[in-house]
Amino acid sequence: MKIGFLGVGTVSAAVIEAMASRGGQQEIIYLSPRGEKRSTELAAKFDHCVRLESNQAVVDASDMVVISMLPNQVEDALADLTFRADQIIASFIASIQPSGIAKLTAPATQVSQLIPLPAIVHHKGPLVICPAHSDIVREFAGLGDIVILEDETKIKILSVTSATMSTYFTFQNTVIKWTEDNGIDHDTASRYVRSLLEGLAIEGQAATDAEIPHLPVEHETPGGFNFRNRTGLEQAGWFDALYDRLQNTYSNANLQAKSSE
Repeated sequence: MKIGFLGVGTVSAAVIEAMASRGGQQEIIYLSPRGEKRSTELAAKFDHCVRLESNQAVVDASDMVVISMLPNQVEDALADLTFRADQIIASFIASIQPSGIAKLTAPATQVSQLIPLPAIVHHKGPLVICPAHSDIVREFAGLGDIVILEDETKIKILSVTSATMSTYFTFQNTVIKWTEDNGIDHDTASRYVRSLLEGLAIEGQAATDAEIPHLPVEHETPGGFNFRNRTGLEQAGWFDALYDRLQNTYSNANLQAKSSE
C-alpha cells in the first residue's frame, strides 16, 4: 500500500510519526509540497517518506490518498486533481462529511473520514473512522483506539465531544496554578497534578461500563475534600453549564455533507 498525504500539517505529521514508531514493515508514504517545512523534515527523517513536487504527483503515486488541509482550502486544492476509481480516500477534514469529499475526489468513491487527535503521536486516544473500510482500518491500526462509525451524520457528535481538549488543559492549568499559589513550587505542582490526572484517566479506561457511573463517589468520602469540591461545583451549576455548552456547540456547528456552502 502506497499512501499519499495531501497537506502535511501538525495532524498529518503526528500520524506519520506514529506510523513510523509502531514497528513492523513501513509503507511507502508520499508527501505533498504543502507544508514545506514538515514535509522536508519528515522526508529527511524517514527513508520510507518521499516528498514529491506536486499534489498531482502524490495522487498519481498513491493507492490511498490522505487529505489533510484546512476546510476552506479543500475545494480549490482538489479542483484540478485527477483521482482514480480504485483509490481509497482518507479524509482528515473535520467539517466535511465523507459524502461531500467523495464529490471532490470522483471517480474515487471509497471515502472514509478520520478524526485523529494530537495524542495519536503517543499511540493514545480515540481515532474515529467513518465509515469502516478494511484497508483504512488496517493501515491506521495501532495508532490509537479505533472507533468505528457507519452513519456519517453522527460524526458531528464525536467532533463536539472531542472539542473538550482545551477545556481539559485549562482545568489542569487552573489546578496547577492554585497549588503553586498556595505554596508548592511550580515543578512539584506541575508534576503532581499531571500525574494525578494521568492516573485518573487510566482508572477511567480500566473501569467497566457498569462501574463508570460510580467512579465519582468511589473517589470521595462523605464530607471530605473531594466531596466538597465536587458538590460545590455541582451546586454552582458547573457540570450543567458544561453539558449546556456542549449542546450549544453541537446545535450551532456546521458540518457539511455537501462539498461547499
